[in-house]
Amino acid sequence: MFVHMPAMPTIKYIWRKTEDLLFIGFACTILYVTINSFVNGSVKSFFGMGYLKDLTDPVQKKIYYQSVMAILSILTTFFLLVEMIRLFITLNPFRNINEKIQRLKATIPEAGVGQKIRIIFGTISNTAFIREFFRRYKSNFLAKVFNEYLSKLIIIFVYIEMMQYFQRFALFTVERTWIGWLYAYLMWELTYWIWHYAAHRVRLFWCLHSPHHAPAEMNMTVAWVHFFAEGYYTAAIQVPLLMIFGVQPEMVAIILVIDGTWGTFIHAGEDAFKNGKLWILEKFLITPSHHRVHHAKNPLYMDTNFCVLLPFWDWVFGTLQNEKDEVKIEYGITREMEVTNFIDFYFGECISLYRDVVSTPGMRNKIRLLFKPPGWSPESREKMAIAVRQQFLEGREHLGKTSRDLLLEKLKTSR
Repeated sequence: MFVHMPAMPTIKYIWRKTEDLLFIGFACTILYVTINSFVNGSVKSFFGMGYLKDLTDPVQKKIYYQSVMAILSILTTFFLLVEMIRLFITLNPFRNINEKIQRLKATIPEAGVGQKIRIIFGTISNTAFIREFFRRYKSNFLAKVFNEYLSKLIIIFVYIEMMQYFQRFALFTVERTWIGWLYAYLMWELTYWIWHYAAHRVRLFWCLHSPHHAPAEMNMTVAWVHFFAEGYYTAAIQVPLLMIFGVQPEMVAIILVIDGTWGTFIHAGEDAFKNGKLWILEKFLITPSHHRVHHAKNPLYMDTNFCVLLPFWDWVFGTLQNEKDEVKIEYGITREMEVTNFIDFYFGECISLYRDVVSTPGMRNKIRLLFKPPGWSPESREKMAIAVRQQFLEGREHLGKTSRDLLLEKLKTSR
């Protein structure tokens, strides 16, 4: 942001200022479109159009899932605006505005216009609201725009081409009955769990996934943050498996919509959805509370809750972890980083991996470094997430137990 900075190389300084300007431009544009769309949709609903039409049309056509997706889309937009409004109210930059203006006038020396502008911008950017707005949203907004141009424009074609190719290897074809849809979604979640688990346990893949975990605050814009190349890696794993398992391409297209909509909703932060839980549905669905756990860097929460909608495979594979009152969630990644530095935020893990490969002796160890979990080194395993979590749970095993663990224990004792 526009604050006084210590001396630094000119190129780096100019780049950081450029990042700030791009963020301001993108933020204004995205927020204008979001607010305008939300207001228009709300107003038109009073006349039977807008959001009301989005909800009722699918019901009339008996496409009920589209109504559910419409509700979730409205909620995600609503939560995004609520988060930002609450931040504005909490850190109201206009509180005591007259006093602030008088202090600013008293501090501005009789200098040229350029210097006065710099002082004014420096003062504005140092307000608590602006600092926090940049910390929470700057890199998220930049990542969204970056992804829109480098990934989403062509990823859909990758899916289409891959599905057409791998469909010939299908072991069977799933019919579009209710049980067929349930099977298809469970297969989607299984393939999602596989790539997502690998993204946390293989360092090369973690470099592609880590930007999504870099934000130090949970809010709706975190759903926008993905490395541009991650979509191709996920498609390379999911599409062949789904086609071999007999899921039809048309089913995948609909599941993608459901997954994307629910996947956005579960990024609702505490400012929008305080406890993030959905009562009894907490036992059957992945909720914002579950996903907050996934984004946490606390030892207890590391590498858990990989599913998006149904926690079935997390339960089966032992990676399900409920949020615990005793362990307050801390967001972000364990590496020290500056969240408002987009290069570090987006490419930091790639740079870190490159440095570690260069400094690690032996070609065998260099290759192992690419495919071992983050935190692994030839000398130590102590910084790996699984080791850190196990160490934390010593003497506190009850915090990590799920219904699966209790069931297995009961089966063992009943023998």
